Amino acid sequence: MNYQNQTVQRKRALAYIRISSDRQINGESPATQQLAIERYAEQNNIEIVKTFFDEAKSGKNTDRAELQSMIDYARKHRGEIDHVVVYKMSRASRDMASYITGFVVPLRSLNITVRSATEPVDDSAFGQFMEGVNVLIAQLDNHNKRDFTVDNMTSLAHQGYWLHPPIVGYDIHKVQNGIGKARPTLKPNAMAPIIKDVLERFSQGDIKKAELTRYAASKGLRSRYGKKLSEDSINRMLKHPVYAGFISDNFTDYELVKGVHEAIISQDTFEMNQSLLNGTNKRTGEARLKLHPDYPLKGLVLCPNCRNPLYASAPKTGAGGKSPRYHCSRKSCTGLYKSVKAEVMHDDFMDMLKRIKPDERVLSLYREVLIAESNNQLGTLNAKMSGLRTQLSTLDDNRLAAMKKFNADQLTLAEKDELVAAYDEDREALKDELKRLEAQQLVREFDIDTALNVMESVDSQWAVASPSAKQRFQSVLFPKGLVYDYENHRFGTTEISPLYSVIANKKDLPVSEKSFLVAGAGFEPATLWL
Repeated sequence: MNYQNQTVQRKRALAYIRISSDRQINGESPATQQLAIERYAEQNNIEIVKTFFDEAKSGKNTDRAELQSMIDYARKHRGEIDHVVVYKMSRASRDMASYITGFVVPLRSLNITVRSATEPVDDSAFGQFMEGVNVLIAQLDNHNKRDFTVDNMTSLAHQGYWLHPPIVGYDIHKVQNGIGKARPTLKPNAMAPIIKDVLERFSQGDIKKAELTRYAASKGLRSRYGKKLSEDSINRMLKHPVYAGFISDNFTDYELVKGVHEAIISQDTFEMNQSLLNGTNKRTGEARLKLHPDYPLKGLVLCPNCRNPLYASAPKTGAGGKSPRYHCSRKSCTGLYKSVKAEVMHDDFMDMLKRIKPDERVLSLYREVLIAESNNQLGTLNAKMSGLRTQLSTLDDNRLAAMKKFNADQLTLAEKDELVAAYDEDREALKDELKRLEAQQLVREFDIDTALNVMESVDSQWAVASPSAKQRFQSVLFPKGLVYDYENHRFGTTEISPLYSVIANKKDLPVSEKSFLVAGAGFEPATLWL
């Protein structure tokens, strides 16, 4: 038999190329990526069936048009595609969570694996390990850039600079700081005198916001696009401390910081307006309750009729108490559905969560990735700590050398004190950094297993979470929200996170594994009932 005439069956693959504006100049142009992918395909007996290209798209998530088109194409040609080839793993994603949920899970469900044209990624244990490591490296690079940017913007905000688009009454203006660098702030424009008049008018205490809105319109107050301002816009303007000369945003943790810009109204006027708005003499800058703990499902649960979020309120009972409830009071829904006691809906929600479990394949992959990331980070930490200890040793040697030179009359007392003080200051900074890194070494595989065990108990996570954490968790688990079936006390959704699946309840399945895709009367057929 002539073995030389035998050929290995050629694999078929899709190519995926992504560039972002900040990477085009760093040797990762579309042409460079395409050439590398073609070379890799030729060397590995792979046929590139189709190429998908996302231009100037972020790698922080997988919400990209061409990426989604590629996955749709793979679904339509199920069984015909073996791989997706990228130039680097960072081109697929620079965020591990989105890489798993938006890239790996959809492709692996189609028996498609990922290949990198420039990195050792394959089906071997080492290749799969490197697949996760390379994405994590890209994620770390993103986080470092983000942290640097956030730290810089936080510093600027605490110095009183404005880091957002201009608001009504101001234009963006650049001023020089103490070292001559241009920094962004605000400069009053032609609308400023009208805003001053409107805000001072409200401070007199004898006008309602609806009347103030009409008053502002009559005075010619307009948005930056020439439109009349709504009552909501006027309300935000009354609350905004920027008009009193302060900066208060996420970079200052919403604390009031004296801005470098010119105030349009006095601080007294601003504080009077806050008192009138709140109906109290609440101090300026005092934290307000943003999320009500009595209504954690507000914003998540949708009306089964209009599919808009339910309202939450606590009407008085006959005994004079309050009864927290969820309801929809929109005109199109009035009378169709009764309000539901908050505690009833919360109990139904908890019962439903007990049937939501993480996908075991994803959980296993997460465990591998987290352990790999932990080991990688510990290795990096050890290298950093070794470097810091070397620097400390060098500082100690230099300090001792300075003392010896002083004893040998080679340095004056002032020179010796100056050197020693400098060495001691550097030494304390290095010791603080060393302590911080040593604290990070406490991460162990046990901690990872504990975290994953918590992840498996979805209902327990939700029960102990803070109001803000509950809302973040809910938005991840049910990105399209939940519809509540008032009569059957169950929830439905058109989409659940691919990280989780629904564990069927036997009593709900009397007819051959009754499909969750079968909706009740009056509800959309595509609703998944939980």
